[in-house]
Amino acid sequence: MLLTSIARMNDAQKVFRPSREHVIAIAVMTGIALIGILWAPLKLGWVLLFPVAALAWIYTASTTVGEDGIAVKYLFRKNARIPWEDLRGIGFKGTRALATTHSGDEYPMPGVTFNSLPDLADASRGRITDVVTAASEAADGKYEIINKEGYGVLLDQGQYEEYLKEHPDTPGPRPTPGA
Repeated sequence: MLLTSIARMNDAQKVFRPSREHVIAIAVMTGIALIGILWAPLKLGWVLLFPVAALAWIYTASTTVGEDGIAVKYLFRKNARIPWEDLRGIGFKGTRALATTHSGDEYPMPGVTFNSLPDLADASRGRITDVVTAASEAADGKYEIINKEGYGVLLDQGQYEEYLKEHPDTPGPRPTPGA
């Protein structure tokens, strides 16, 4: 009975962790840094603390999304737990995903990227909107036209054919009649 409830609890949670591919980059950068460190090991040996800290962060930091909210685990700061009723939204500043509360506090979410929004929406059971899939489905079968100001517009086939009639000098593929 206890094992069944633990299994259900684990199914209801999704853990997001930083990509383990970062370990390869850290190994390459450490190898390059060793070239310089070997010239002056007593003066530059402390530089090896950076890859160690980065590895510790990769294997420690995580974001867990479950029925009770979002739990964020950090390496160098206090861990945070955000109940669903306190969550205002998810935002992105550069490549960092931030969970914002109603009080205005922002919490970085390790392991969450823009491309993980579909998984985040599934784990939150719709409490967090999946804009990636919605945008992808809205763009299916459409043509993108970039105007002179650099803005992109999506057109369906009929609108695209009208656009081509108005702008016959437009380069690119022409739709086949009846297709």
